[in-house]
Amino acid sequence: MIRRMWMAAVLAAVISTGCGKGGAQPTLPQQTGPAAMGVKAIAPATELEASVTRVTGQVRSKQEATLSPQASGTIAKMLVKVGDKVKKGQALAVLDTSNILIGVEQARAVKAAAEAGLQLATNNLERTRKVAEGGGIAAAGLDQAEIGQKQAAAQAAQATAALRMAEENLRDMSIVAPFDGVITARLKSLGDSVAMTPPTAVFTLVDTTGLEVRALVPESVVDKVKPGAKTHGTVSPSGMRFEVQVATVGSVVDATNRTVEVLADVVGETTNPLRPGALVDLDFSNVADQTDDKGLFLPTQAVSARGQDGFVWVVQDGTVRKRDVRVERVLPGYVRVLQGLSADERVLADSSLDVKEGTAVRVVQ
Repeated sequence: MIRRMWMAAVLAAVISTGCGKGGAQPTLPQQTGPAAMGVKAIAPATELEASVTRVTGQVRSKQEATLSPQASGTIAKMLVKVGDKVKKGQALAVLDTSNILIGVEQARAVKAAAEAGLQLATNNLERTRKVAEGGGIAAAGLDQAEIGQKQAAAQAAQATAALRMAEENLRDMSIVAPFDGVITARLKSLGDSVAMTPPTAVFTLVDTTGLEVRALVPESVVDKVKPGAKTHGTVSPSGMRFEVQVATVGSVVDATNRTVEVLADVVGETTNPLRPGALVDLDFSNVADQTDDKGLFLPTQAVSARGQDGFVWVVQDGTVRKRDVRVERVLPGYVRVLQGLSADERVLADSSLDVKEGTAVRVVQ
């Protein structure tokens, strides 16, 4: 009995000591174990890497044409195939010309008859004038001879124009190359019927010597890109490098992706042929070197922002704290922090994570 009373007294003393004002309070452990959310945290960069100034473009020919006939008919001759190099004015295909040739022959015959009639009328006029000078013919007779000669001249001119038209129709039966290039597609075959209206596409011709790259450059960089500036490109996926020179910089900003069209001429020689349609990367790192590339920079996904106002999640003592910041967009995928963050702080790499003020986190990177 005495032992039980002693143990009860000791227990009461312990409880009384733990609940007293002067007693030590129990310390709760921080949630840094498995219960904390695993996150990736990053520190702001103090300068941009040149790689972020690379933009993707596409090689294209300065001259590319889909060729259609200037007349309707049936293809009688195919003179080229895909891959053939052709010269300006070279015939690529010929339509059936049997009826057109008959028309040309008729026009030539009419022209010959008209020229003979003109010669006869001219000779008659000269004889009539000589007789009229001697008073052997009335003035009305001379007038009639002059009118006859003019009518014959008009008929001859009409016949000449008709022959030119017939010969032009004959030339229209051939599809010719408008410039030097390579046949990249043959869309019709021997014996196929083609039409002028609506036009039937027969060939695709591409000039592979005059190439350019079309790229969409972010508006934050494009003001530094000037016509005449040179840079290099890399073909994807082969890695072949080549040189380009900026030819034109667009004057309109695309409202969807905030980019401006830039056209750059391919200059110099390449180790392998550069083909139209190839995807390439243009390196504008020299442009970035000319910009104010100092400051604090974060990937856009680390900042939740509309315009210049936004916030980041700062990692502090195992928890996240919401921090208001002001930013400006500088390059694709990057913003410059203008206010609200220091270089030695770390923020969540993804601002869209499902966290709130005070959420326990565990950096796992």
